[in-house]
Amino acid sequence: MRKLVTLLLAVAMVLAMLTVAVAEEPYTLDIYWVGNGDNEAVRAGVEAAVNEYIEPLIGANVSYHIIGWGDWNDKAINALQTGEKMDLIFTADWEGYGVEVAGGLLLPLDDLLEEYGQGIKETLPQTFLDGVKVNGVLYGIPTNKELCVPEGVIINKTAAEEIGWDVVADDPSITCLADLEPWLEKYKEAHPDKYPYLMDGQAGRWPDEPWCPDWCGMATNSIAMKMAPAEDGTFDETIYSIFETPEQEEHIRLMYDWAQKGYIDPDAALASFDYNGTFGRGDFLAFAQPLKGNGIKAGEMYAANATAEFECVEITMQPKCVVTTHAGGSMFGIPVTSKNPEAAMKYLNLMHSDATLVNLMLFGAEGVNYTKVNDQQVELTDQNWYGVHGGAWTVGNTKLQYVLTTEDPAKNELLQSYADDAVATASLGFRFVKDNVADQIAAVDQVIAEYGNPLMCGAADPDDPDAGLEAMKAALADAGMADIIAEVQAQYDEWKAAQE
Repeated sequence: MRKLVTLLLAVAMVLAMLTVAVAEEPYTLDIYWVGNGDNEAVRAGVEAAVNEYIEPLIGANVSYHIIGWGDWNDKAINALQTGEKMDLIFTADWEGYGVEVAGGLLLPLDDLLEEYGQGIKETLPQTFLDGVKVNGVLYGIPTNKELCVPEGVIINKTAAEEIGWDVVADDPSITCLADLEPWLEKYKEAHPDKYPYLMDGQAGRWPDEPWCPDWCGMATNSIAMKMAPAEDGTFDETIYSIFETPEQEEHIRLMYDWAQKGYIDPDAALASFDYNGTFGRGDFLAFAQPLKGNGIKAGEMYAANATAEFECVEITMQPKCVVTTHAGGSMFGIPVTSKNPEAAMKYLNLMHSDATLVNLMLFGAEGVNYTKVNDQQVELTDQNWYGVHGGAWTVGNTKLQYVLTTEDPAKNELLQSYADDAVATASLGFRFVKDNVADQIAAVDQVIAEYGNPLMCGAADPDDPDAGLEAMKAALADAGMADIIAEVQAQYDEWKAAQE
């Protein structure tokens, strides 16, 4: 009997030890991060370096799920909607933050931030946190980055010089998109098999558009207010269905004309279009992009994608304005399917306060993926990782980031100061809540998905009776666009009155 008792005690002790061991296993944070395409081998090495560093700090490690831009909805958002275990997910106003919040897919973060986010609160300006709240509740932690992001074009300076264009940054000869046409024509003559005007798949990005970007979270920014003030300083606060305006029609007709002339790739409207590859090869003249001032965006794009040698300059085509959506231009949220939201917030806190983690995420492991040149700059030794993830603007706190040797050592300071002379739009701080017209919004978004991208990329004839502008306008009316406009107007009027 004594032997049996002794044996049972021994078994109990072993089980207890196993229980403790299991309990002390680090929690794995599944992090869904938009990027340029996964590279399993290099990712595994970076994950190992990150885990070695953070496990003693927060008792957790990471598994990065790098999802390409074109696959983001199918692989990341679908996983979010179907309830897969997920601890952090990239989100943004332009990507679907409002929809994710309205769908109950993201956790409210105010309490978690208060308890585990001291580093975030100390380093992230309150403007960012206030700017991404929905009905006063925080659902995403923004990247601490630039607050002013005007649209424009990145010009392949090397290609420009080949066709006789001595282009300079913010070239005074280019005041609007149409001014590019003589140079697009010359490029096409020199390279008949290439397409000089490149867009990034964001529904035919329009560099000199008048609309306030991602104004109320609708697909292709289909409802918006004009962004810039008039010469007398006043703002047009009309709420527009943009595809029913003469400005939008004029631009769509320009894109169709350019497509007919061979300036735009016929595949530009497809989700599978590899614009990064086209940019990286230097097979373009002008690339429509959101810019950050001081040539920073061009430098980042080149560092992440270039497979050929060429120089770039930027031409800004919008005035410098601060808008609500730029506060939420890059965020991470904690999905409701997270099994350890506390660990997820602790990780987010490190992303904003710990330079070691920030630079591990951005550049990989020192001595493996990069070499430090000085206290501010690094040189890539293995470009695979830097070219895999979404980029510096998705990584926590830009103030803690090293920069490449090809970049200005003052890059991160310039990112922050670029907005110093920017004008606040009339609607800065307004956020549309979609609940009351959710069905109409779903219907309108479907119409936009069918008609908008082909029209904006020049792939559809605006006069086509089935796929053109009039067909789209009729479909928008049937989908309930007027109801949505009325709801946006009511919410804007209420918000505006509260500001006075």
